[in-house]
Amino acid sequence: MNPKIFVGIDELTAVLKSNKIFTEGLKNWTQKAESMIAEFSRLANLERIFGKKKDLDGKPPQGYATAYQYGDNPFYFAVAYHPSCPNMGVIVKFSAYSWAVYCQRGRTNIKRFLLSIQSKSYSVRLSRVDFTVDYQNWDISVNDIYHKLDKKCLEIHNHKGEVNHSEINAYETNGKASTFYVGSRKTGTRLFLRVYDKKAEQMEQRGFRYKEALNTKSWVRFEAVFKGKYAHQLTDIIMETGEEKLNTLIANKVTEKYRFYDLKNKKYTDFTTALLEKSKEVFPRLRLESTRDNDFMSSLMHLVYGSGLFPALYKCDEIWGDESSMSLLQSLHDIYKEDYVPNDDVRLWLKKHKDTLEKQSLKDDLELLRISRIRKEQKEPA
Repeated sequence: MNPKIFVGIDELTAVLKSNKIFTEGLKNWTQKAESMIAEFSRLANLERIFGKKKDLDGKPPQGYATAYQYGDNPFYFAVAYHPSCPNMGVIVKFSAYSWAVYCQRGRTNIKRFLLSIQSKSYSVRLSRVDFTVDYQNWDISVNDIYHKLDKKCLEIHNHKGEVNHSEINAYETNGKASTFYVGSRKTGTRLFLRVYDKKAEQMEQRGFRYKEALNTKSWVRFEAVFKGKYAHQLTDIIMETGEEKLNTLIANKVTEKYRFYDLKNKKYTDFTTALLEKSKEVFPRLRLESTRDNDFMSSLMHLVYGSGLFPALYKCDEIWGDESSMSLLQSLHDIYKEDYVPNDDVRLWLKKHKDTLEKQSLKDDLELLRISRIRKEQKEPA
């Protein structure tokens, strides 16, 4: 059997956000969320492709409460929101199986999907996308790659030639690894790699690609999982990429982060070299701008936790009604615009940090602020 390389997308998650949630808060959020779901369902042709909308039979996506599925299918697909957390938006979660079926029945791909669901009612971006590289009929094994990494015969480099020092964990049976991970899978992780025996998985589980597995001599999958800010950036990159270049984009992004380097021969492995051949195209690099060298986020944290602003808003609403806190915020904003004069410290801070922060998204910082607040509340005793 001839060795083959296939690239693709496994599972993905998208989030729909209303542009009004920051001003309206909880007001009419449930109604708005249901309206967004109806709009998304119509644009994505969910009922035609999957079936009628109904309450989700299984577990909602983590952190969400009200969830729906479409039709009765042998795969996981959910659209959900939390009635008390409008800033979390509406989540759309495809499993690998449901995404494959959606693309097949809808004759679509990730680019067409993102284009088709654009709406004036909400903004949309990916919060997770898994890029896959399948090596079928290659003379490689998960166990061999893992033990060469463990024995320092192989290194993982990025596109700059920098060594990836992430922790590597494997699932072993009788000393033989069938799966290993590069990097952490914990909540908040933006990137990790899973390498596993796809043929064995499909054979053991009789998965939806079982027949394909039967017709391969071997099948090793490399699955790069991009989350958070990386997934946000990939949303924009995919939207700007022609359909004919999507496979090249996938190969490019995997090799941007993961290149297996043979320390003995001083060159990339054959499987990495072959993938690099598929990635010869210029795409924007994924980046992570750090806010650790400035105190903008800490200032926001102080407003939430230490300044007394939220208690003041709560007292205002309790005394004069739910709309009074908005009046208070508007009055504070008016005072700021009319009377505030920045001092030299503020001007120096802007001179140092403005160029860096302009490249980042304020929405992302506000989302981090919301997540940190939820985590703090969960850790505090009742």
